[in-house]
Formats: sequence, structure tokens, C-alpha cells
Amino acid sequence: MTAPMLQHIPLRSAYLCQDCDSIGNCATRCPACASEVLLGLSAVLDREVIAERKPVAQMPPIAYPRYTAMVA
Repeated sequence: MTAPMLQHIPLRSAYLCQDCDSIGNCATRCPACASEVLLGLSAVLDREVIAERKPVAQMPPIAYPRYTAMVA
């Protein structure tokens, strides 16, 4: 049994074929099925790296009214 060959495709050049669900690095045709229906993955998955996140403001605890049992 042979191990599969691993591939590295940078996100900038990764395209998803919407016909056969393969990922390739050609912007014009799918390398698996030759379809031209491709989606650039960097447009969907790329995100801005935030160096420092601001802390989320803490909400003050809610003061619930106290109820006492009434005995008749």
C-alpha cells in the first residue's frame, strides 16, 4: 500500500470546482473534470488577522426582585 501524495495549494490560488467538488490551483478549468464553474476559495475563506482583540464588555448582573412566601 502506498501513501497518498500530499499537495500544498496556497489559499490565494485555490479554486473549488462546483461540479465535482475538487480543489485545484487553476483559475480557468478544473484539473479533475475540466469544468469552468470554479469558486475562488480566498474570497470565501480569507479573513483579516486581528492582532489584538478587545475585551467583551461585561454586563452587570441582573437584580431580580425577591419574593417571600405568603402564608394565609
